[in-house]
Amino acid sequence: MMPDRKHPPHYSHYVALVSIIGAGFSLFLYYRFNQIAQAYVIFLTAVSYAIWGIVHHKLSHYLTIEIIFEYLLVAAIGSLMVISLIGY
Repeated sequence: MMPDRKHPPHYSHYVALVSIIGAGFSLFLYYRFNQIAQAYVIFLTAVSYAIWGIVHHKLSHYLTIEIIFEYLLVAAIGSLMVISLIGY
C-alpha cells in the first residue's frame, strides 16, 4: 500500500520494530553460551513482535482477526525454528 495524505507512513512504528528485533538479536548473541537465556530472549522477542504488529495495525485501522492470527503464527513458527536450531 502506498502512503497518501490520509494515511502517512508510520516511521516511528518501524523504528520500534527494528529496535525490538535488534535488541533481541543483540541479547541472543550476548547469551550465546546460555541456551536457557537464549530461549527466553527468543520468546520475549516473538511476543514483542506480535504485540508490535497488532498495535501497528490497530493504529492504522487495518486490524482484523486474520492479521492477529498471522502475527501470532509467524512469531510462534519463528520461535520454534530458532529454538530448534540452538538445540534446546
